[in-house]
Amino acid sequence: MSALLEIDGVAKSFGPIRAVDGIDLAVAPNEFFALLGPSGCGKTTLLRLIAGFEHPDRGAIRLDGADITTTRPNKRPINLMFQSYALFPHMSVFHNVAYGLEMEGVRGVALKARVEEALLLVHLSDFAARKPHQLSGGQKQRVALARALVKRPKLLLLDEPLGALDRKLREKMQIELKRLQQETGIAFLVVTHDQEEALTMADRIALLDQGRIAQLGRPRDLYERPESRFVADFVGQMNFFEGHCRGAGFEVPGLGQVPAQGVDALPEGAAACLAVRPERVLLLEDRHPGTLAAEVAGSAYMGQDMIVHLRLAKNGMPLVARLPASHRLAAGVESGRQLHCRWAPEHARLLVK
Repeated sequence: MSALLEIDGVAKSFGPIRAVDGIDLAVAPNEFFALLGPSGCGKTTLLRLIAGFEHPDRGAIRLDGADITTTRPNKRPINLMFQSYALFPHMSVFHNVAYGLEMEGVRGVALKARVEEALLLVHLSDFAARKPHQLSGGQKQRVALARALVKRPKLLLLDEPLGALDRKLREKMQIELKRLQQETGIAFLVVTHDQEEALTMADRIALLDQGRIAQLGRPRDLYERPESRFVADFVGQMNFFEGHCRGAGFEVPGLGQVPAQGVDALPEGAAACLAVRPERVLLLEDRHPGTLAAEVAGSAYMGQDMIVHLRLAKNGMPLVARLPASHRLAAGVESGRQLHCRWAPEHARLLVK
């Protein structure tokens, strides 16, 4: 299937700052795509370039095969949902949703039908007469979504859409956004700094760093197979071991050889970093071949999980493990307790950059 949105070599600078540095990517029709990254990585600038609020210094932006690089924002078949929602306080929910259609000349029965359809889609049919101040944060967000969807854009841009919501409502709305995207068949492109948000909602993620794409792929690819230390560190929690490839193993100063795969693909003596997710660290009460002795430095009860902070006996290096709250060790991980840990070689990622 051909791409709906194509970004070809797009760059944008503000004085000496290169906000977007030659980005190439494509978004498919009916795809939920996320631009993820820390503050200052270029994701919001890229969103504004797609929306037409900024023009690139070089490169091209195409939508459904048409070049829209210099097309005015109001002439692009794209809608943008702002982080602030930008609802008109003096208008009812119905008229907030209807506003964009009215500006296009839609009136009467056609207008009423389109607005009612949009409100039904976001489960706000009973709130049509209310004003924004009579709504909760989640309801305001749904109004903003209905207003964006009612015009049936080819692409919907969402700028940190869940940032103003509390955690529980944010988690609920992540599922709602995914449902809306699937039901409408409209491609969604969301900008977020929240890795959990991107992992939950997106079909694919572009993780940006200093104006460039650090890695592009499915959520599972970024989490399970990060291609650099930046990606491994940004997406989820990670333990890192700096060391060198020695023979068929990976050697960490003060620890000796630790379990790793892919060492044979690197030159002898090559410097690398081994990355292990906390949930992949197995904790044991007794010493077994290949385990590392460690002392519990602290723990945090997270409800369904227990985060255990350890200090390796051999070199004092910190290590984080994650246990299900139902694990038999979870109730007895007091500071100072001696444990042993290990991980399977296939659960460790060897990174060379």
